[in-house]
Amino acid sequence: MRYSEVVELVELIASVPTYTVVGVSCGKLLYLSNAAGGLNLWSIDLVSGGRERLTDEVIHSVAKPSKTSSITIYTSDVSAGRELQKVFYVDVVAREKGLLAYMEPVRIIGIAYDGETVAFSGVSKNDASIYLIRGGSLEKVFTFSKGRAFVTDVSKNTVVGFGTLLDDPRSYELFILNLGTGDFKVYTPRSGAINKNPVIKDGRVLFETNYLGKNRLAILDLDVGELSTLDFTYLDYVKYDPVEHLMYDWLEDGRVWVVGKKNGRTEMFVDGKALGLPSGYVNGACVHEGKAYLSMSNLRSPWRILEADLATGSLRVLIDNDLPEEISGRLGDAEFTKYKSFDDLEVPAYIVESRIATKPGPTVVYVHGGPWWEVPDMWSPFIAGLAASGFHVIAPNFRGSTGYGEEFRSLDIGDPGGGDLEDVVYAACYAKAVGLADRVAITGYSYGGFMTFLATVKKPNAWVCGVAGAGITDWELMRELSDAYFKHFIDMLFAGKRELFKDRSAVNFAENLKVPLGIIHPQNDSRTPLLPILNYLTKLWELGKIFEVHILPGIGHALLRREDVAKVLLYTIDFLRRHICS
Repeated sequence: MRYSEVVELVELIASVPTYTVVGVSCGKLLYLSNAAGGLNLWSIDLVSGGRERLTDEVIHSVAKPSKTSSITIYTSDVSAGRELQKVFYVDVVAREKGLLAYMEPVRIIGIAYDGETVAFSGVSKNDASIYLIRGGSLEKVFTFSKGRAFVTDVSKNTVVGFGTLLDDPRSYELFILNLGTGDFKVYTPRSGAINKNPVIKDGRVLFETNYLGKNRLAILDLDVGELSTLDFTYLDYVKYDPVEHLMYDWLEDGRVWVVGKKNGRTEMFVDGKALGLPSGYVNGACVHEGKAYLSMSNLRSPWRILEADLATGSLRVLIDNDLPEEISGRLGDAEFTKYKSFDDLEVPAYIVESRIATKPGPTVVYVHGGPWWEVPDMWSPFIAGLAASGFHVIAPNFRGSTGYGEEFRSLDIGDPGGGDLEDVVYAACYAKAVGLADRVAITGYSYGGFMTFLATVKKPNAWVCGVAGAGITDWELMRELSDAYFKHFIDMLFAGKRELFKDRSAVNFAENLKVPLGIIHPQNDSRTPLLPILNYLTKLWELGKIFEVHILPGIGHALLRREDVAKVLLYTIDFLRRHICS
């Protein structure tokens, strides 16, 4: 491909809009989309079908709309990408919007609204706290001893959330804050259990927990302190047997809807009855007046918004999103597979073939971020862009990935860059063994960038080149530069084993780099700061290594604008085509 063709392809990919359902307010379905360039809040009138963009600011997060208020609460970064945010509001009826309360910007990692009170978890350099906004006034009401706890819901005088609150990096506990008495409680049904994402209704807290083994939904009655498992009327949920629950909430009558997932795909259930969704992944959903609204995609088809009638089971497309033929005609099959790693652990992965590449042919191992995330059967401009550019893609869900149970997710705790790195190398071996690949490169963003940096110096013979985006080269220095949230994240990930920092940092093995390395990094990144990357570049330059670097000015870690996605994708594809295809 000529460079001009790469640019045109990237522009087409980046122009495909994203959609995420948020909820319903005053007869309007609210959703997030980058259709206008940045990630904004939009609405669809459920009667007329008219669409409207509600915000101009690039949005970082949105609180679930309240059924008793026309106001929707959202956060926006006010620090040029450093992820320091303030809280804003928009009235979907009066069309008013603005700053909700005067505040110093903080990193906001969870926000909720019940129609009167906004509660959020905010992190500064030195602490993590619960904040309230009521009547236009901001108040800090509780400070955590650790920096990783998420507010998920507020109802009247109760704030709930979850986090690592008992110094066990492999567990999550719930917290319950009574705003009337100031009483703060940490709750878990079993020591060491994973408990997540509580939502509250009429004094009952619905949450996901693995205290009985599998991830299942349970209900805690706050008035009497009793815990019960959730039973559904219909058996579709039981037959599906989800591994995890992506999202869930109460219905007005006390029943529950849930989006369950396994093997990177999802299904939605209302009181246990499956909607019968197309194959793919749901990233947002709600239920309103007998209908479910959801945003869905898969690896070959971008996001759409669907309406499902709960009585008839019929599906209707509210917003379609067809791919240009120049892209869809280049995307081959998307296949779920598993392969054995060095210790016989089965590692799940998705393969997306390129119709314009030979088999075996040039292949890219795409490493997801997180590490507590996954590559599901979900639209990714990066995977689609690579395949459309002539590269087969294998995307391993290495140990530590979500989506395959808590035992699998915890396998990287205390060992980042160890067993998970081996899983990534074995993905390259598998791609060759099944006839997909003859030459293999590696790329990833965030934790995927870290893995790319480390893989190219610890396993240098596995690759013909690598491209690392927003990665980590020096865990020790990164921790020094981090706020309270990311300090605690690093301590959790390494399980306190700081002696591993040096061994899992590419800066200490720079002399081992043998292949060309592309480096892409946001200038204002506060999650994976730039300074360690600059130190690594200096070392590579002193050693005479082959590298290319793109520092992206004026943006941070989260790629919330289409042009930011386009830059990362363009630099990645251009570097790969010059070095994997040469």
